[in-house]
Amino acid sequence: MRKIVIVVAIVLTIMCGGLGWVAYQWIGLGVELSRSSLTREQFDAQKEGTAQSRVLAALPAPLTDLTDQDLYPGDPGRKGAPAGASCVYYGISPVTADGPELWRFCFVDGKLAEKSAVTIGAAR
Repeated sequence: MRKIVIVVAIVLTIMCGGLGWVAYQWIGLGVELSRSSLTREQFDAQKEGTAQSRVLAALPAPLTDLTDQDLYPGDPGRKGAPAGASCVYYGISPVTADGPELWRFCFVDGKLAEKSAVTIGAAR
């Protein structure tokens, strides 16, 4: 009987640790998303042709865990991104159920070449 209690205690400890880790990851993602979110006004204030350094200085840090492969699997054109562009992504604030999910800013040769709203589900 004692062995069963020990095994159950070990299993419960592992499960609680795993659930705790998952909760920690979700909370961290939520914090990053809230810190890296822009309003429509912040998005609209950035004009194409503006120097990349000025655009990035005016905005919070972009999301860091998104890759083009995550967003655009099988789409080498990255849903219309300019050729040779490096893009950064921001969350949208406030979040709406039927709107886009991310703001995308693409830079070519150190200037803002394109900005757009991205719906992740449509990108797949």
